[in-house]
Amino acid sequence: MGATKAGTSWLFDHLHERPEVHLPAVKELHYFDSLESGNGGWQRKQFQAQLAQAEARLTKVKTEKGMLWHRRLIKDLTEWLEVFDGRTAHHEAYLDFLGRGREGVRVIGDFTPSYGLLKEKTLRTMAGLTDRVRFVYLMRDPVERLWSNIRMMVGSDDAQALDRKIKGVLSGTAVNLLDRSNYRRTLKRLTSVIAPDALHIEYYERLFTPEAMARLGAFLGITPVEARFDRVVHRGVPAELTEERRRQLMQVVKPQYNFVERFMGELPAEWTKKMVTA
Repeated sequence: MGATKAGTSWLFDHLHERPEVHLPAVKELHYFDSLESGNGGWQRKQFQAQLAQAEARLTKVKTEKGMLWHRRLIKDLTEWLEVFDGRTAHHEAYLDFLGRGREGVRVIGDFTPSYGLLKEKTLRTMAGLTDRVRFVYLMRDPVERLWSNIRMMVGSDDAQALDRKIKGVLSGTAVNLLDRSNYRRTLKRLTSVIAPDALHIEYYERLFTPEAMARLGAFLGITPVEARFDRVVHRGVPAELTEERRRQLMQVVKPQYNFVERFMGELPAEWTKKMVTA
């Protein structure tokens, strides 16, 4: 789960290749957030669009590896659309879908960053699915996370479009962007319903290291293996964040820095360095 633009796609790719781990080819299932928010109908349309795109791409793929991946993605999307109608809670069917093909694995999982926005009641339901549910939450420097998220949403280096998004954050109207940077709320909710030994927190800035992989492996009960730290997943559109805009964004998310420092005991040097220079 979360935070958006904090390394979840890279981690998904890394774990997806592990023989001890079974993950569906559909990275984000949006099961629990659809049930909580009632937007499952919209989400189903997104899955249907993904399925049509995957079927179209399959006809153009040239490599065997690419063909195998697209066939599995098509299979998983088709089955998930059959399993979940976007409205009805069926936790047994959800777990069954996650576990299909899991023979001999130690971990099955669902990578949906927006689960970081869920309320305590839903998180409690998730934690109670089995007696071995584990949660992984990734955090990134709040300003860097915001800026990466803004660039992803705009999808180009259009300075005016980027600036409109920043103004939305500064005015408080860009609720979705601000919610995904609200580490204070998310961590309070997580720790209120999840046992400490069932929650693993990692910083994006330290994720791409052997030490972080060792910590995660110990938490999940899997053997740490060498990761491709040079692999870039979903590279953001290059665009410069001016020092003035950085300073303004930092003021907006300053409470998040303060809370993380209190909660974790200190801020990572990778965060404080940028705070000093901003």
